[in-house]
Amino acid sequence: MKKVLVGIIFLIVILGMTSCKEPTNEEILNGLKKSIDSFESYESVSKVIVKSNKGETSYKFNETYIKPDKIKLEIIEPKESLGCIIIYDGNKIFLKHPSINQTISMDNIKSLDKSFFIGNFYENLSLCENPHISTENIEDKEYIILTINLPNQTEYRYKQKIWLNKEDFVPYKLNLLDKDGMVNTEVYYEKFKYNKVLDEDI
Repeated sequence: MKKVLVGIIFLIVILGMTSCKEPTNEEILNGLKKSIDSFESYESVSKVIVKSNKGETSYKFNETYIKPDKIKLEIIEPKESLGCIIIYDGNKIFLKHPSINQTISMDNIKSLDKSFFIGNFYENLSLCENPHISTENIEDKEYIILTINLPNQTEYRYKQKIWLNKEDFVPYKLNLLDKDGMVNTEVYYEKFKYNKVLDEDI
């Protein structure tokens, strides 16, 4: 009887250990890719910090993204640009400036730097076979950190590194790294929501 009880306890312990097993990097990637495939849009309040040898410059804007490449930015900071709206539809850029009540359009834009947008990161991730994966705890939340090489690398745009909440893949921040591994751009995301875009003006 004692042997049976010991066996049952041992089995319970083994099952408990199995059920608490951490997901592998492959399982994490598979889950993320399913999430990427299922989302159609996102919106966020994004703060961008650009670093250079002259110091730091920061911007804050409402960001809206709709697959495959529609982007809308409504500037919150700096204050002198408050209310300016930039819309990119994959080919054209539209600039709406409230102080002049005018819209400017630029055609055939092919070189727009989209590397600080989450949508662009997801596009690049789908092309990357072996991203570097690690984890980090920030304010009692666990984040998956993915680092990938940019497809069209330059000296200043060499890698993307993103922090995603492990539970729902909501981004916390995105870094752009130069060829030497130094961070030259940081993007922090607030009020990030997948598939909540209601704005038709994009």
